[in-house]
Amino acid sequence: MSFVIDLDAERREVQYPNGIPVRLRGEQFIFPAEIPADCLDPLFSDELDLMGILRDIVNAESGTTTTGEIVELIFRRPQLPARFYEAVKEIYKELLGEDTYKDFKAVRPSIPDYVRLTKALGQVYGVDLGKLFRSGTSSASASATSSPTSPDSTTDSTPEASGSAQDSPASSDSDG
Repeated sequence: MSFVIDLDAERREVQYPNGIPVRLRGEQFIFPAEIPADCLDPLFSDELDLMGILRDIVNAESGTTTTGEIVELIFRRPQLPARFYEAVKEIYKELLGEDTYKDFKAVRPSIPDYVRLTKALGQVYGVDLGKLFRSGTSSASASATSSPTSPDSTTDSTPEASGSAQDSPASSDSDG
């Protein structure tokens, strides 16, 4: 019997059996091979209110939200940058565990370090928040058998190989 969805198929744990090694300022940190689902909880907290911002963007009067309107929405929430930064730190604490996160913070990662590491881990984990929040563009079919008409096919949103990434978080960067 074949399965349409096989959650027991080869996973990132096979590629990274001991976790994903990340080097920062000469120290090595091991991130889990698979991102636990609850790690993203800080992004969906009521305090951060990302969903409220997205709702406001979608409900903007003009129907086409401009950069200026988005900036205005953010300025209406002056606590947003600090809360977002706290949410990112909470995610890292969840990924690394309390003790290892203390060691991670001790090397004093910069905001660009967090950004680069988050992008690299997103590629390894196959997580793209832009795709998570994008509305579907599939159109309905009136035919007896339905087939997807969306340009957003499953092959577009699935990493080439589980955990594959062009920019490995352990690779050296020339930009410091």
